[in-house]
Amino acid sequence: MLHRGFRRGLSPLLAIIIGLIIVIVAGILLSQLYFSYASTISARPACSIEYVDLVAHPDGSGTLVINLKNTGNIRIVWLWLDGSNIGSCYRYPYTTAYGGNTNIPPGSTGSMRCTINSGITPGTVYTATLRVRFEDDSMQQYSIAARARSL
Repeated sequence: MLHRGFRRGLSPLLAIIIGLIIVIVAGILLSQLYFSYASTISARPACSIEYVDLVAHPDGSGTLVINLKNTGNIRIVWLWLDGSNIGSCYRYPYTTAYGGNTNIPPGSTGSMRCTINSGITPGTVYTATLRVRFEDDSMQQYSIAARARSL
């Protein structure tokens, strides 16, 4: 039997549970939005050159090895070396052609090996410019110098 003026509605407990669910879902969505913006703002492309080694062969050719560490939080995808006496050498992303896979994740170390056909004399210092491109299309440029050593 229904009494006049009596209305049926949600129980107070059920209303509180629904309210909590709405607040929790809204909090999760807002935190995901915040962290996606924060990661975009805090993107830090950086690397350091660990060592450069140039070996002069008896026939005048040489082998240049550059080892670098990705100290940032963005993947390295492209390396290009250009020097006046040593020519050009490059590594492209995600391929085994042109010297191997350039894909150097944050915190990892990678190397670049260049073969120089002629003109390398032991004891001579050679300079070059290393360009590093990151996954966000930013680029950094480093000057390197290496003294050729004999085998």
